[in-house]
Amino acid sequence: MFRYAEVLVDVANRRLDQSYYYLIPEYLNLKVGMRVLVFLQNRKVQGLVVKVTNDLPEGLALISLKSILEIVDEDSLVPTDLIELAHWLAQTTICSVAQSLHTVWPLLRGKVEDWVKLIASIKDSDVQTLQWLDTDAFRAVTVLERARSKAIPLKIFLKRADISEATLAKLFQQGWAKKETRFVSKGEGALKKISPPEGSLEKVSLSQNYVDEKRELSSGRTYKLTREQTAAVKSVLTVLAEGSPQTILLHGVTGSGKTDVYRELIEQILAQGGDAILLVPEISLTSQVASYFETQFGTQVIILHSGLRQREKMKAWEDIAAGHKRIVIGARSAVFAPLLNLRLIIIDEEHDGAYKQDENPKYHARDVARKRMEQLRGVVLLGSATPSLEAYAAAQAGKIRLLTMTGRIGKSVLPPVEIVDMREELIQGNRSMFSLLLQQKLRERIARGEQTMLFLNRRGYSTFVVCRECGYVVSCPNCDIALTYHTQGQAMRCHYCNHKELPPLSCPKCGSRYIRFFGQGTQRVEEELKGLLPEVPILRLDFDTTRSGEAHHTILESFRRQEASVLVGTQMMAKGLDFPNVTLVGVIAADQMLNMPDFRARERTFQLLTQVAGRAGRSVKPGEVVIQTYSPTDDAVLRAAHHDFQGFFWDEIRYRKERKYPPYTHIIRVLLLHEKEERVITGANDLGAYLRQGMQGPKFGNTEMDILGPAPAILTRLKNQWRWQISVKGINLDLLRAFLHLGVQQFFNGPASSGIILNIEVDPLT
Repeated sequence: MFRYAEVLVDVANRRLDQSYYYLIPEYLNLKVGMRVLVFLQNRKVQGLVVKVTNDLPEGLALISLKSILEIVDEDSLVPTDLIELAHWLAQTTICSVAQSLHTVWPLLRGKVEDWVKLIASIKDSDVQTLQWLDTDAFRAVTVLERARSKAIPLKIFLKRADISEATLAKLFQQGWAKKETRFVSKGEGALKKISPPEGSLEKVSLSQNYVDEKRELSSGRTYKLTREQTAAVKSVLTVLAEGSPQTILLHGVTGSGKTDVYRELIEQILAQGGDAILLVPEISLTSQVASYFETQFGTQVIILHSGLRQREKMKAWEDIAAGHKRIVIGARSAVFAPLLNLRLIIIDEEHDGAYKQDENPKYHARDVARKRMEQLRGVVLLGSATPSLEAYAAAQAGKIRLLTMTGRIGKSVLPPVEIVDMREELIQGNRSMFSLLLQQKLRERIARGEQTMLFLNRRGYSTFVVCRECGYVVSCPNCDIALTYHTQGQAMRCHYCNHKELPPLSCPKCGSRYIRFFGQGTQRVEEELKGLLPEVPILRLDFDTTRSGEAHHTILESFRRQEASVLVGTQMMAKGLDFPNVTLVGVIAADQMLNMPDFRARERTFQLLTQVAGRAGRSVKPGEVVIQTYSPTDDAVLRAAHHDFQGFFWDEIRYRKERKYPPYTHIIRVLLLHEKEERVITGANDLGAYLRQGMQGPKFGNTEMDILGPAPAILTRLKNQWRWQISVKGINLDLLRAFLHLGVQQFFNGPASSGIILNIEVDPLT
């Protein structure tokens, strides 16, 4: 009886991005989840076996089937739930299955190569055999002799040996070498086949005393759960005991002890044989958070994120799949960790935009987590002091559960906030970036030996360089964006492609020498603060100061040891930081976030101001916050100053509903990219025509949808690529996806798609 395999081929070409059936040779012991080599259009490609069957689908003739060539790695099995997840990811993010597979199971990355392997050795050959070897052939055999394992990739071999195709053919004919196909991974080693341990996770029984208000840590340190924390833990355990997939939103004010809730929950789940994932918004936070959990859970904790080298990631994946690690802490890509008995996924600071992947597939970690827990019947816990409007609206509508913690731990209270109108400062003659009030409070803290954090969400020295004669702004030659000036190196830099150049001495357009630096960044804040307080040690935390691996940790630990009185930083310092001696937080310019051309700008402003303000007064010492702004009456600023999430939410949700913005509608944006502007414009117009044609058809003709564009993207040119976009907007997300799938399929079958890159994003955050 014949056996067949359905194989997902690993190709980037959207026209070929599907599964194909192959005949399984009798000598292959093939299983679902194995990687195989197959022929596709006369070339060897990698594929993933998703089905093994004795029956072919109707319409497929046995005579037309090709056979599977070989198994890449018999001990490496992709779990069936993750294969299902990859299919779901491709469908919901409208990307290729190959892209989603690489995201879900990064160990698939690699390529098929032709190699040359030595068969006969010079020293072991007789005289008659050696007579055939001319100078070229002898050199070629010597190259193979010196290679590791006596084998080398064909391309490299031809270059090193410097021989003709005819000499290569003779090497094969005479039996000196042979050609073989290999799958070469980007990392090293192979994932061992893992069998899950016998038995399954017992349901949590609340009759047992799982939640004690005082827990003893392995370090000997103790912590006491508040009543609100205890209630939150019990509620989550109750949901877990129900055995049905659920999402819970934990809305706790800054300093309310959400991390201790996470820690308690993980301890309970591990005690019952389960595993957990804890996601944090940024890679830079993973080490800090992991060290906090390692105190209690030791070597069961592992860090996993996209910043790891491929070899490190493979080793981490291997340890997780083997059951050696039970708690995964990482940024958004850690949501795919192949834990054996995954029961809980925690997403801390769930409102943060970093949980949205900015490359294909453009998934949101929150959606992936919910899908995984739907598959495995577990719980997703979303934690935030400033939940996203989408999550909080879902809780208000009863779609997910809501837990609240309204009080801070211990004796600390939410700090009072003062708003400074920077227009009044100008009237009073203060042209400094620091208001008189902030200067006064800074000096008070320094006199008392307390610390201050100053926030500005813009790095660099100045935001742009402009000619005051003609208005010319110095821009990046590769991107449609102004260059930012940095005093380090005295250079202008593009924050997108990293292009660097020296500032001009005169205007390149009109020749004027009136070149000035405008705007402000963290580097300039640091410099002006040193002029204001020359004796005060200052640290800066932004992308420029944390480029090296350990710099982020080093700066924060130095500040924790009180080696500096002031920490200046971007939003990197708004998340998860707890310094008992910080009693003052200053926001230099709230308007930088408020005036972005984005309907979410007010929400981001409120979230960031609230989070930054929450860094002050987190211990016994009371804290204060100063917000400097040119928009002192804006609702987002006022609500943040009063820590009033409820008021802000209801104001903003009414605004969204009136204007039909998410969560009341859905938007799918298609970004088209090409190096030539005319090509991307033609492609955008063609795709727009296909979409409008689709709206006239019987399937989507009566659907409530809008097509926006085509139009240039806000950043029309980035990294030497021109960018145009089309968006579709509607209420029914499944219908929008189906509509766009059809339009994109037609586009790729047409002539204008050649060379065009499509980036498709569902409900974009910007």
